Amino acid sequence: MTALVVVVALLGCRDTAHQGRLRTDPPGTAFNVSTSRWSSLSSTGAYGFIKQEATSVNTFDFEETWIHGKGPKWVVTIGKGTYEPTTGLNIYEYSKPKGVVVVRTEEGRDEQSTKDIVVATTLPLFKPGETITYYKR
Repeated sequence: MTALVVVVALLGCRDTAHQGRLRTDPPGTAFNVSTSRWSSLSSTGAYGFIKQEATSVNTFDFEETWIHGKGPKWVVTIGKGTYEPTTGLNIYEYSKPKGVVVVRTEEGRDEQSTKDIVVATTLPLFKPGETITYYKR
């Protein structure tokens, strides 16, 4: 009987651990979309700072400042994002510079980070397969 209780308790913990963390944003919405400030690090070595603001349930406006390579080179981007909850994709439409980037977003378990994997892009600033990790500031 005691072994059964331990197994049930462990299974319950596993399920809780699998769920990860409590969400601060409503279920079915873009993860942490209401968070307004992020820092980022790309697998290419670029890093940046992001400000975003929710405009609707699954849309947000953003402004990013990316620092690339030696110098450093600063690139400021502006756009809007749309989260597709059925696919887990974020579609970033940039107005400065003009272009579109589609990413698959993975949520951090602790709500302190998210990771984007670039699926497709029309901007030379990003490359398919590139990963960008965002951290709350």
